[in-house]
Amino acid sequence: MQTTSDAIASLDEDAAERTYSAYRIGCGPWQLAVNAQWATGILDSYALQPIPRAPQWLAGCTNVDGILVPVIDLLLLLDPAAASARGVGQRPRLLLGSHSPGDNEEAIGLLFTGLPQQVAITRSALPANFEAPPLLRGMARGLAEVPDGRLTIELDTHSLIDHFISQLDTTEHVSA
Repeated sequence: MQTTSDAIASLDEDAAERTYSAYRIGCGPWQLAVNAQWATGILDSYALQPIPRAPQWLAGCTNVDGILVPVIDLLLLLDPAAASARGVGQRPRLLLGSHSPGDNEEAIGLLFTGLPQQVAITRSALPANFEAPPLLRGMARGLAEVPDGRLTIELDTHSLIDHFISQLDTTEHVSA
């Protein structure tokens, strides 16, 4: 038979499993959270090289420790119409991430504005009436409950990378 203290300890363990460290970044009108285990670095300065005939949201690539990393303009990817929401005169920062650290095939960079914040988050369900572009809704794991109460969307980085790769597999952006 489980005692009250055992039940409380079990609830505390369950809560600890649902709460984890994440980086919150600004992306136009949204605050997005990515798991801190996925993030491998944040760069204030970087040299961005354009990629010919790439979709507009693929900002280019940058060299990070000898590895060429594709850079995604997350705002243009999620909602091209929201590009005007980017801060004027702000040079975006670059969040680097990979599900397999050291694996060149999965390393990507995400442009964002403002200062990143490391936060402890707990996931909650995304409300059915939550207004967001369809792609963002599809990549959202849920709302991230953060201590400061700011509405933050937890981004599924696996979905982001899968979408990124599937879009590059198409030939519509490459002209003959």
